Amino acid sequence: MMKFLARSISIVLFALPLLAVQANAQDQAILYQPDPDSPIGERNPKAPPETAQFDFVIGDWDIDITYTPAGGKPFSYKAKWHNHWVVDGHVVMQEWRGPYSTGAEFRFFDPQKKRWIGQNVYTGAKWQETSAEFVDGKMYIYSSQSDADGDFLARETYYEIGPDSFKLKAEVSRDNGKSWQAGKYTLVATRSL
Repeated sequence: MMKFLARSISIVLFALPLLAVQANAQDQAILYQPDPDSPIGERNPKAPPETAQFDFVIGDWDIDITYTPAGGKPFSYKAKWHNHWVVDGHVVMQEWRGPYSTGAEFRFFDPQKKRWIGQNVYTGAKWQETSAEFVDGKMYIYSSQSDADGDFLARETYYEIGPDSFKLKAEVSRDNGKSWQAGKYTLVATRSL
């Protein structure tokens, strides 16, 4: 009987760590989805009506981007963009996945300011405030930035917006928005199948 008990205890003691590992793996499966895409969700009908201005970007996109580094030659590459509603359908979250950076952008419409307010964060960077407005079928996103030449205003323009594609161009202004020059990138977004 003692041998049986000792053997049973040994089996239980041996099995406990395995059960703990299995339980931990199950917890990780819950916490960490193998597919990183969050559900698309829906815009909240109680959100300000202007919130619908960003409906066009919701979904998954294949990106063809052309980037021109300072003093360098332009080159092209591909990226993914997963855009969905968060915060009970009041906030747009744009998740960028590319070979050179990954990041997220959060945007909501502030009815008091009558503008979109946002925050961006990308690999190795700090939070960056943005504002946006939808004018004449184009979405304009603004942020204050700086480089070796000083401070400047950056603008991304979403244009030629259709149900399955849109274009985006980056521009910079060093005179507080009086004039704009081409920025470092342009892209074409095509809805993923």
